[in-house]
Amino acid sequence: MNFKTLLIFATILAAIGLPLALYLAPEETISSPIHKQLEKVKNSIQPLKAKKVSVEQILKTKRCPGCNLTEIDLSGLDLSGADFRNTDLSRANLTNTQFKDAKMSGARLNEAQLKNADLDGVDLHDSELKNADLTDANLFNIRLDNADLSNATLHRVELRDADLIGATLKNADLSHASLYGTRLTEANLTGTNLSNTNMRYANLLNATMAGANLQGADLQLAVMPDGTTVYGTTQY
Repeated sequence: MNFKTLLIFATILAAIGLPLALYLAPEETISSPIHKQLEKVKNSIQPLKAKKVSVEQILKTKRCPGCNLTEIDLSGLDLSGADFRNTDLSRANLTNTQFKDAKMSGARLNEAQLKNADLDGVDLHDSELKNADLTDANLFNIRLDNADLSNATLHRVELRDADLIGATLKNADLSHASLYGTRLTEANLTGTNLSNTNMRYANLLNATMAGANLQGADLQLAVMPDGTTVYGTTQY
């Protein structure tokens, strides 16, 4: 066998043997740097909801995105401009809390107490507020598009110029609330209590209103689900 033949034979063996060696070699020997990098990335994207933070730290930084703050008591505090995106505040006591202009998109506030809370200008799109109590809360100019407020209590809330496009308000109580100029297009208002509500200039285009209670509601110049405008106070 000449030298050229031997060289070709050796090359073929190397081509076959290298992948086999890589396959059989210990993971930490071959891919240790890659493995460590993957672990680092994996750890960095672990759900932040497992992170508990003290009230003192929240007041100091006004930042806790992705935190687990279930059942926390933040009542009466000034958290204006805070960052609570994707934070779990379910069953939290937020009575009289100031949240003006806070970032809270994707937050969970299910069964939270938000009586008299100031949520002026807050971004709560894609959030959950199922069974939350927002009685007398200030929701002026708030973003609640695609939010879920099923069975929430919004008695006497201020929702002027608010964005509730695509929001779910099934069986919610909005009696005596102000929805002046509120955007409710494509909202689900099935079984919602809207009695004695100020809905002047509200936009209800393509909203679902089966079983909604509109007794005594002021719908002057409001755009109804079918695109028509009702003049004067009437029951839809």
